[in-house]
Formats: sequence, structure tokens, C-alpha cells
Amino acid sequence: MYWDEANIDHRELTARERQRLTWMMASLSLPKGGVRAAFADEMACVYRFAAVRWPEGPTCADCGRKDFAYLKMRKCLYCRKCKRQLSVTAGTIAHRSRLDLRMWFIAAEDVISAYAIGKEDAFLTGHDLAHRYGVSYSAAHRLKTRLLADLSDPKGIIKPSICVAEPNVPQDVAEFDWGLFVWAQAKVTGYFFGD
Repeated sequence: MYWDEANIDHRELTARERQRLTWMMASLSLPKGGVRAAFADEMACVYRFAAVRWPEGPTCADCGRKDFAYLKMRKCLYCRKCKRQLSVTAGTIAHRSRLDLRMWFIAAEDVISAYAIGKEDAFLTGHDLAHRYGVSYSAAHRLKTRLLADLSDPKGIIKPSICVAEPNVPQDVAEFDWGLFVWAQAKVTGYFFGD
């Protein structure tokens, strides 16, 4: 057990703590070794993004078939029957972005990690992101704004694309919200209360 249960306050979480708990659980769902290791190149990101977006596979809007191939040069899918092209990112937050999908994955990991440890103001300034990713300040601001909207949305696509691990929450921790918050905070920060 991670704490002395008799000394833990069994209070309800505040709205801010509940939001932070969501970020911490997302952080614990990130792949071991990070996004850079799990998605080593752009194609790994494309395949993962497509699998999350279309679990049954994409369907052609023109002919209704599911027989697609990938055009590396154009970075899009095309229907082998009618030749209609379809971007993997079409209609998503990464639609028509000049940043590749791997950069979106890496930036999403950075946003999740910063919000999970509660240091989003210190780590996610526009100038810091612009310098870190080698983009303009306005591009970094748009990236952060779009990512925050998508990562906060239960129907967003980026979080399920990169959060591939299932946190192993102990049974006694999951029983009450405050215990889950304390456990997640300990896991994210690396500070444990005992065993």
C-alpha cells in the first residue's frame, strides 16, 4: 500500500485536482521510453493514427471499398479501385499542418507531461515551444492551442493515438478519488509513500 489509509483524507477532489488527475492518468498511459521511442518515424505515427481513427479501416467515400494503399510521396492513402486520395489527418487537428504527425505526437507528450506534474506555465510558453520544436512563435502557439483542445476533448484523437499503455492501478487505490490522486501524483513525480 502507498500510504497509511487511516491518515488519508477521503475528501472529494476539487475541479482543478480532478482535471490534474486526468492529465496524470494520461501521463501514466504514455508508452514506456516515451513517444520518440515508441513511434520512431513518421510512418509509425501514420499507422497508429490511422488505426485509432479508423479501427475497421478507412472506407472510400466514392466507391465504398476498404482497399487502400499509402502514397509516401504525397503522404496520403488512395483507394486502389477508384484512385480517390485521402489524407490520414483530414478533418483532424493536424489537417493541413506543415508539421509532420510525429511532431504532433511529441508535442502532445510534452503537453501531457507538463500538465501532469503541474508545471504547464513554466514548461509550455510559446517562446519555449518555438525554440524546442524549431518553429515560429505563432506556429508554436497554434500547436499548443490545438493540442490542448484535442487532449481535453473525450473524442479527441491525439491522446488515444499516443496513450498506449494501461496504468496498473492497485485495487485499494481505485476505491476513492483522493487515493487515486495521491497514487497518480506519486507515480508521476516519482515520490512514493512506502512499499
